[in-house]
Amino acid sequence: MMERLGAKQLNTVWSWCAVNEAERRVYFSIWTDHVHQTADGTHYVLQEPHWGLDDATGKSKAARNDQDRKLSMVFDEGYEAYGYFIVAKDVTAVPREIAETRTSFVMRLELTRAADGTVLGKPIARMDVR
Repeated sequence: MMERLGAKQLNTVWSWCAVNEAERRVYFSIWTDHVHQTADGTHYVLQEPHWGLDDATGKSKAARNDQDRKLSMVFDEGYEAYGYFIVAKDVTAVPREIAETRTSFVMRLELTRAADGTVLGKPIARMDVR
């Protein structure tokens, strides 16, 4: 899917996101079960404050550092945010495993950062991927 989108991941094993530099788009993975309905509509969690932190040291892991950089590209550098959906094999497992990646479409997102640091994405448009 990333090839079709013209996007590159920093690492194809552990990256949670990818960038298309030419179009200034960042593509974030979104767990389908991390959805919240609010008066403002549907929002998906892209990052919680504790995600990607090493429990023993409290330091950020490489995937978290990569995602923080990609979030900065959206919040600070004017890149557009998009999301693609992933389904967990078991939503209670830690760490999670991906059962399915939905590759036929992505959603353009409006990102916000909550007071606790959680990053949310509100879908604003669907784009089919061919």
